Amino acid sequence: MIRTIATRFRFASMLPAPASIRRLARPCTDCRAASFIVIAALLLAGCGPSAEERQAAARAAAQAAQEREAAEQLAGYRQALAQDNIELAAAYGELIMGRYGNTQAAGELGEQYAQIRVQADALKQQRYLESLWSYQTAPMGGGTQRTASLYSANTSGPRLRLVLRNHTQWGQSAFLLPESDIFVCAKACRVSVRFDDGPAQAMAASKADSKENPGLFIEDRRAFVAGLEKAQALAIDVPVAGGSETFSFEVGGYDPKRFGAGQ
Repeated sequence: MIRTIATRFRFASMLPAPASIRRLARPCTDCRAASFIVIAALLLAGCGPSAEERQAAARAAAQAAQEREAAEQLAGYRQALAQDNIELAAAYGELIMGRYGNTQAAGELGEQYAQIRVQADALKQQRYLESLWSYQTAPMGGGTQRTASLYSANTSGPRLRLVLRNHTQWGQSAFLLPESDIFVCAKACRVSVRFDDGPAQAMAASKADSKENPGLFIEDRRAFVAGLEKAQALAIDVPVAGGSETFSFEVGGYDPKRFGAGQ
């Protein structure tokens, strides 16, 4: 009996093991590969740029983008100068200095931009002064008249309209036209005229007979127009009830050629 049992045990030990047992006994090559990948990733993470380095790289990229954009605006600035478009060049320069002030393009503008800006401001002011004048040609009193006119600069109280007129029958004249009848002038009187910061000049004047257009004519028209053509500002003291009142005009935009053409 004992021999039979032993024989059976020896026979069982000689039988092959089940497949599940063989799989458990096999080395885990997949696990080793996964471990290597995890270790490599950890090593790479440890060798990557620091937070400070990443921030510095981001700043450098942003600065490079600013440099490229500023260079494009600088090209537009130079093209505007080449075309003698001072105001457009000034606009480009203002954009560069305001938005890209820490770029090479801003440094290249230098002192030239300051001069361009002054010129652009002067051109803008001149265009504004020119816009104050109105030039017209119209039939009047059996003839044709050309006029150049602008309003006084005061923003409160009554305003005067300064009119230069050339009529085919009445000739040339310069007069002040009020919104209402304010002049106190018994046919003939005098007004005080100042061009810019020059001295006051007394000039003869006369009031129109018309009740509808009670204008005050400057009798010294030639001297008045000659001074006006050279001036930027004009101040006239006119006689009104209770004394005199000063009216100021920004005359720097007057264009004799436009007046002559009536447009």
